[in-house]
Amino acid sequence: MAVEEASLVKSGDTEADSSGAPLPPVDSGSSRSSPYVSGLIAVMFWGTTPAATVLVAHDMPSSLIGPSRLLLAAVFLLPMVLLLRPPLPTDRGGWIAVAINGMIGFGGSFFLQGLGFSRTSTSHAALILACAPVFTSIIQHVLSRTFPRTLWLIGSAMALCGETFLIGARSNGDVFGSGTMVGDVIVLIGTITVSIGYVAGARASARIGLFGATAWSIIFGAALVTPLLPSVLEAISGVTVVGGGALFFLAVFCTLIGFAAWFWALDKGGVSAIAPLQFGQPIVSLLIAVIFLGEQLSMSIFAAVGLVLTGVYFCRKSA
Repeated sequence: MAVEEASLVKSGDTEADSSGAPLPPVDSGSSRSSPYVSGLIAVMFWGTTPAATVLVAHDMPSSLIGPSRLLLAAVFLLPMVLLLRPPLPTDRGGWIAVAINGMIGFGGSFFLQGLGFSRTSTSHAALILACAPVFTSIIQHVLSRTFPRTLWLIGSAMALCGETFLIGARSNGDVFGSGTMVGDVIVLIGTITVSIGYVAGARASARIGLFGATAWSIIFGAALVTPLLPSVLEAISGVTVVGGGALFFLAVFCTLIGFAAWFWALDKGGVSAIAPLQFGQPIVSLLIAVIFLGEQLSMSIFAAVGLVLTGVYFCRKSA
């Protein structure tokens, strides 16, 4: 979920020519629908992340999935960076933001997702990840020292209650799918690191643009895990066709193409129009869990779905 990063740096949806005069709107139906299609593509890719991670975990240690995904993404990204030459930060604050986003937002979250997704069910992982906007808002309010609106407080309370109910249901024997409470907690911590990355990425994007902030953050994160390269290469050498394909999908489609498609959709379609598409991400994950992984959904998880998605909607509406 990356809308928080773009929403802080996008100043408006109206284009202008070199003289400052607004350009006439494009009437083409295909032009209007293209941002939605691009956003849906990103949401579909991100919705498959938990299931794809589980497939990779069958072939390599879960602790190496995140570093492998990050290093492989950087390998494919580096030629684009050399060709397009996105700007580097020019001040200390920009470098700090890129470093935090790379180390925590990408490196930390990928590592924890690799550990957590392999230890919990896809349905649990999907709903826990859906709360990233809530955690992002909390961090933003703390850093800006502002008090949130009443609607935001209600929404965040609902979403967090849904998360607590989702994780606590395991202790009552209501387990839908495989996994453990430890896996849920790891994914929850990973979701918080994602939110930290969103806030840092927004600050970097304000200085060097969305592509520059994302590209340099991924490369920075990959540089930090480079000492693990021998272990990663050894692990990759033993993966099956299915596991290797899933890892490639995570690195290229879920990471590079997913972020590129999402940011393009936000830029062309506007944050307010494209952001609601993110509500489809946990739905995609749940459908994959039921149809392809055979996970069973109980009334408890449907209750958690209602609490989490309604709470996140209220938080977005109050923004």
